[in-house]
Amino acid sequence: MKTLKRNDWKLGAAVGTALSLGSGAAVAGPHGFDLHNVLHGASAAMAGTSIAHVEDPVSAVFGNPATLTTYYGGTNFMFGATFYMPRATMKHDGSAGLAVGNYCGVFVKCSAGVASATRTTYSFTATSKADVYAVPTVAVTQDLSGLGVPVVLGVGVSATSGIGVDYKHASESLGAAAELINLGVNAGIGMHLTPNIDVGVSATITYAMLEAGLTGSGGMTHDIGFRATLGGRMKLSENTTLGAYVQTEQPHEYDNLHVTSNHGTQPFNLLTYTTGASKLATVDCNSDSGTVCRQDVKVEQPMNIGLGFAHTMMGGNLMLAVDFTRKEWSEAKFFNEFYEDQEVYSVGLQLTQGNVKWRLGYGYADDPLLDNVVEGKEIATIGLVNSNGASVTSPMYGLFMSYFQAMETPVIYKHRVTAGVGIEGFLAPMLTLDAHVALQLEEDKCFGANQVNFTPTFDSSTTTRGHALNGGLATSGCAANDHTKATVSSFHLGGALTWTF
Repeated sequence: MKTLKRNDWKLGAAVGTALSLGSGAAVAGPHGFDLHNVLHGASAAMAGTSIAHVEDPVSAVFGNPATLTTYYGGTNFMFGATFYMPRATMKHDGSAGLAVGNYCGVFVKCSAGVASATRTTYSFTATSKADVYAVPTVAVTQDLSGLGVPVVLGVGVSATSGIGVDYKHASESLGAAAELINLGVNAGIGMHLTPNIDVGVSATITYAMLEAGLTGSGGMTHDIGFRATLGGRMKLSENTTLGAYVQTEQPHEYDNLHVTSNHGTQPFNLLTYTTGASKLATVDCNSDSGTVCRQDVKVEQPMNIGLGFAHTMMGGNLMLAVDFTRKEWSEAKFFNEFYEDQEVYSVGLQLTQGNVKWRLGYGYADDPLLDNVVEGKEIATIGLVNSNGASVTSPMYGLFMSYFQAMETPVIYKHRVTAGVGIEGFLAPMLTLDAHVALQLEEDKCFGANQVNFTPTFDSSTTTRGHALNGGLATSGCAANDHTKATVSSFHLGGALTWTF
């Protein structure tokens, strides 16, 4: 029997594109991995609060479009950047490697002549090498009332969401490394409907780039996506404003994203299926000619609903802002297999002293990861190719689905604290400086134990369940049936200049 050594596993497309899509965080934060102004301008210093009131043009362009009315009276140009530094560490008992490497012919189909492995040491502890990112921001607003059109236009460019991880230095991680970045161009219109009511609408065009990141299973691909935002705000009194917006889902489809099987459209003919699982016998490939099956993958950013409140005190020198955002992950393709709906709460304070504005913020977010996951749908298979080119194909069953969740750890951030300063007349009368610093507090989570009662539909053996197959992590503060522990934290700082003329 052939023994597969550590350096034999050149790619772990185990966890295939699923890991590629969801592992780690390039700009992941407390909104899954959407931004919602948490890295933008003055709002970043107040935990992203910007639905009822904004202090910078970019937050109006990328947030509630009704707030564009803040910039009646001329032209505002803003540019800046934020440096985002995430830290993600993963400890795994080896169950993922064990499942792929040791069960050839049981629930994994292997190429002819490939024997089951005998190794049991697939455990690892690793820190992601994807640890520094720069997020640029550019926005301009233009008042058109001088032309007889009572509206304010806003246009901006920034990263709207993104994820990224690099664990490929830990070979037992099955080669997990990926990058997903959505670059968004926003264009919006805001106007006074009445003296106390503002409305706005914006459209987002995203250029989305996705690298599968697992050698031999896929490569860089891209897509164009669209979404719309409708917003409004109401001035209840001289000191109090309410705001709200609704943002549509944003679909992307990545063509030929990954190789899901080197066994054509029927990679699972060696499996023993239970009732109702025959659908897994055939995989939806782009072409049934030859043996290589390439799949398209549909990924949606969720519908978002936001509510905001802003109130000024002390003669307008102290402002309190509160935002609530609900993210409908359960309706978003691909993510609905791993996420549940999420609620995010943000609070910001601003104290004005002359031309200086001091800012503080705090954010809290639900953990959106599902407690129980089943077989993959958008990503139905995993694959592996060893150093001899022999392929392995398996369904994306519960173990790999929960392993994927563990790779996606930055979305478990709960607590975030922010601070910053704004200086009007910085260097010149027409310039405003906004700077911020923020910390997402360390969180950890264990994965696998919640899958104890999971019953696979394609194979009734205990080896295919979602919990640990190789000892568990009871010695690491987890349950005995947990296969992975993830620990995350992050830090970011940034600044932006606004030129008003």
